Amino acid sequence: MTARATRLQDLPPQSARLCLAVAAFAADELGCDFASQRCLVACSGGPDSTALLLMATLLCARSGGRVAVAHLDHGLRPESGADAAFVADLCRKLGAPLALESRDVAALARQEGIGVEEAGRKIRYEFLERARRESRSALVLVGHQLNDLAEDQLLRLMRGSGWPALGGMPAHDPARALLRPLLLTPKAALEEFLKDSGASWRIDPSNLDRASTRNRVRHGILPAMLAENPAYLDAAARLWRQARLDDAYWDAALDRALAQVVCEADHKLIPADVLDAAPTPLRLRIVKAALEDFGPGQPRCDGLLKLDALWQDHRTGKAVRFPGDKEARIAKQGVCVQVIDRKKTSG
Repeated sequence: MTARATRLQDLPPQSARLCLAVAAFAADELGCDFASQRCLVACSGGPDSTALLLMATLLCARSGGRVAVAHLDHGLRPESGADAAFVADLCRKLGAPLALESRDVAALARQEGIGVEEAGRKIRYEFLERARRESRSALVLVGHQLNDLAEDQLLRLMRGSGWPALGGMPAHDPARALLRPLLLTPKAALEEFLKDSGASWRIDPSNLDRASTRNRVRHGILPAMLAENPAYLDAAARLWRQARLDDAYWDAALDRALAQVVCEADHKLIPADVLDAAPTPLRLRIVKAALEDFGPGQPRCDGLLKLDALWQDHRTGKAVRFPGDKEARIAKQGVCVQVIDRKKTSG
């Protein structure tokens, strides 16, 4: 922290209120009071994660929590070493322990035949989980903010995501102990907070490269949406909240239905009475979840709708194939889901 802001009360009122609002969002809406726990902040040195680190430091000092920091050098840019040095210097000033690691993301992408962005994501979250355990932190805090959420919603719309996935990324991912406490905070508010704190930050030039779909959304489509509706970020936050409510409802209904699915070694049977009692949105979710349990291969909406039509028409014996060599077949007892052995079916 800089000399200008070593305590929450050192900040101008607007920035102090912003910190408290972030803490309240995490504690009250997400059920994750990170400020009173050990937490690991993923900090790249950019404005969002730097603001998150400073906020977490102030809030934890106030509420009894402790902050550790993690920084991963992806080795993709000449200036990445300077980013790591910036984060290390900031951690020294804050008195926060730092887990610092360098990886060759491009080499992993070539080795596994995947995109650089996917390889970076894989390495990053593996590193964060390892650093979280080593620092004995309860949560990993990452700096996605409201503009990121609005971009994510637009990208999901472009990819054809359904509801409630269109609401965007979750703010809390318990499976990865991951928390996004800034998710409903606009980027402009974070930059004002940094100025009030007397803090500097690093700029990643790759975020300006319009060869990336996300950057075209960030610098082209999202500004156009804001020009049409200056309150578009507020609308994105409302959409996220609506999706979260619907997601919780459908998750609970789906859990109850899946508890009645008959699971065998090589197939699953979704009983007829379960399907008959379920409305169409739930039937689609039940079949989708059963298919996904058999491993890679995303069930497509068209296939799920085709299967549901067959079920409603009582087309016993008819089947629909899904990616990953999966099949869902209509039977008198219900819908049987399994993986097909191509060698056997081809003779």
